[in-house]
Amino acid sequence: MWELMAIPVLTSAAALWLGRNTSSEEHRIVQQTFEHYHIHVKDGKNNRYPQLVREYKSTKRIKLIYRTPLALEEKTLRTLQQILSVTLDQEVNVSFKKWLIIEISKHKMPSYVSYQDVPSRKGWMVPLGKNHQGWHFHHFDHTPHTTISGTTRFGKTVMMKVMMTYLIEHHPWDAQFIIIDLKGGLEFDRYQNLQQVKRIASNPIEALYALKQVQKDMKERMEHFKRQGWSNIVDTPLSQRLFVFIDEAAQLTPEKFMEKEEKKTLAQCQSILSEIARLGGALGVRLVYGTQYPTSNVLNGSIKQNADLKVSFRLGSDYASKVALDAYGAETLPSDIKGRALIKTHEVKEVQVPYLTHEEIWKRIGGYEVAKQTVVPNETGEDYVRLG
Repeated sequence: MWELMAIPVLTSAAALWLGRNTSSEEHRIVQQTFEHYHIHVKDGKNNRYPQLVREYKSTKRIKLIYRTPLALEEKTLRTLQQILSVTLDQEVNVSFKKWLIIEISKHKMPSYVSYQDVPSRKGWMVPLGKNHQGWHFHHFDHTPHTTISGTTRFGKTVMMKVMMTYLIEHHPWDAQFIIIDLKGGLEFDRYQNLQQVKRIASNPIEALYALKQVQKDMKERMEHFKRQGWSNIVDTPLSQRLFVFIDEAAQLTPEKFMEKEEKKTLAQCQSILSEIARLGGALGVRLVYGTQYPTSNVLNGSIKQNADLKVSFRLGSDYASKVALDAYGAETLPSDIKGRALIKTHEVKEVQVPYLTHEEIWKRIGGYEVAKQTVVPNETGEDYVRLG
């Protein structure tokens, strides 16, 4: 027998414990799902299914808590969540924390969210999206680096533009950007004259020059920190932050068929990006690393381990989801809803990312456009920007 541990009740005053012997329609559907998809453990000739221990209802959600003989695998949890979401036509979250917990929201996930509805937040924060719990934000001073994965046209680049716009709106004098747009500059080149945008690189050679400058400035700033006795920018009077956006990092991955010099250029880019991921956070550099193809070659260990926020839009396989999030689920996101994503720090949450058009971006931050000289980087990569 398993001991029954104390289970916390819902905080809502309207919560109602239905007890073991009360069987709701939701529980009956869940139980049928267990049986149909063989979610059980063999005990001799008998099948032991998860056993309902508590059921709570409030005006906003239903929470079912089950005791299981063994923990369920993560992939099973994600599959169960998908099946129940479709069956119940409601937002469902399935997790395992000593107990199998199934939460069913009475409010559906929005399929579209406008940037105009995003609330204002102080600090180095950006909106990640909205679900039935409300808006979810990311604080770059708490978690400096993030990875964004997802199949093309599902919202990865839009999310980067949302981040850029929100940061410029809230920190017009302190946010700086280096954008490596390896889609030939098609997505971000139009923003190159914004005063906050220090460089836009559209190919690997330009990317290397830009990254070398970031590396050089990081070394200078590290020496300055040592002289001042500082260890982290959040504990200093320095107000600027430098954001390095990589849109389509797969283009920086060396391939066997490439010429030696091209491989060398890409390997140098990868090395500097790894250094930014390891050391840049304390120095005020924030990496946003986006890719359509989250493989172990593209999303190397140093970047992945130091990017504690992981975001993924729909991906084509459970393997890709596991690489991108260290969790399954991105492969089950709806294919007919753009902007639907999973966000993960200590747990995975599903959100709808706000949508933003170029016209809206320019309406909000186009006033920061300035005349700039075209600067051609030299061989040392010295040309344009200090972190401040």
